[in-house]
Amino acid sequence: MNNIVTSLSDTFYDRFTNSTLFFFLENGWDNQYGGLFEILKSDGESKDVPFRRVMVHARQLFVFSRWAKLTGDNNFIAKADKIFEFMTTSFWDPENGGWFSRLNLDGSVQDRTKDLYAHAFVLFGLANYKNSLNRKTVHDWIDKTLTVIEHQFSREDGSFCQDLSGHFMDLSPQIRSQNPHMHLLEATLYLLELDKQNPRYLTLVNRLLNLFENKILGNGNNLVREYLDQSFKPSLINSFIIEPGHHYEWAWLLNWSDKIHQRKKYGTLTKTLFDTGWRLGWDFNNGGVFDEVDCVNNQVSLSTKRFWPLLELIKVLSVLPGNSHGDDLTSALTIVLERYIQPNGIWTERFDQNWTAIDRTMPTSSLYHMAMAILELKERKLKN
Repeated sequence: MNNIVTSLSDTFYDRFTNSTLFFFLENGWDNQYGGLFEILKSDGESKDVPFRRVMVHARQLFVFSRWAKLTGDNNFIAKADKIFEFMTTSFWDPENGGWFSRLNLDGSVQDRTKDLYAHAFVLFGLANYKNSLNRKTVHDWIDKTLTVIEHQFSREDGSFCQDLSGHFMDLSPQIRSQNPHMHLLEATLYLLELDKQNPRYLTLVNRLLNLFENKILGNGNNLVREYLDQSFKPSLINSFIIEPGHHYEWAWLLNWSDKIHQRKKYGTLTKTLFDTGWRLGWDFNNGGVFDEVDCVNNQVSLSTKRFWPLLELIKVLSVLPGNSHGDDLTSALTIVLERYIQPNGIWTERFDQNWTAIDRTMPTSSLYHMAMAILELKERKLKN
């Protein structure tokens, strides 16, 4: 890692660790009702959002668990424990099993559906909490969550249901979405990395990789469409949508899979998916990553620039072999520090194409993307 990238990475880490996370320690918890706020304003006030999502709690469980291990800070340890306690007492369905998607502010259940995206992040958060803080009793929660995913969400075609009713009826039988499968792979790869001999984890990882290669990935193996029909064909009204940020995420996941398996099976595909995301998603005039692209005509369909796609670009740039993208990583990190995250840890969530801020509130789920990018930068620094 060159000196410029090292300096930029260190600055990003310092802003996030010493400012952003302490801002959330002070302002992120609802002291009246309990639980985490969905969105914060720059002054620390919460935006009026009338629900709590288990996904947000799972993402912050991951963040504070990993930073507790990274720094040894007792404040982060206490926050992770507090989030875990709230999740398990408030979001778990004691009657049918599985995790409710949303609660009302008073703790009553607002949405009894069980969605795969949320369950994937719960699995990821629990696994990081268990490993980072040595909370061995959390294994039972991991096991219960995996059992629900395997037995209730599983489809015969190898995919998993996107969302289920409270009693596990498939609510979207005609849709195959890539995003929840991607994050389920992320969670399961982390479990496999911790226990490489576990046949349960290995089976699920291989199933998800096969699903991606053989059914989700299309158009000459270089496009990841967001939505396919039940036959994995792009016949839905929104099947033209691709997100460059998700191409970066898939490229990073395939690289991680090869690292865990100690092989180079996905080297070419990793590069192909990155190249597609870079070619279609990077703003070559102004810098930054566009939110959405129409893959039918290869035109930008949503020219706004949320924070997270740029962070996913940084993740994959950190693991690509060689030094051919050092300048790209420098450019991406410079944009992060000059445009998005301020020295006081406050960030701007979304800009338009010309860098006019259009959303200055802070979705608390974005902590996950920042943390993932920073962890990968630190890993790159250790290797170099």
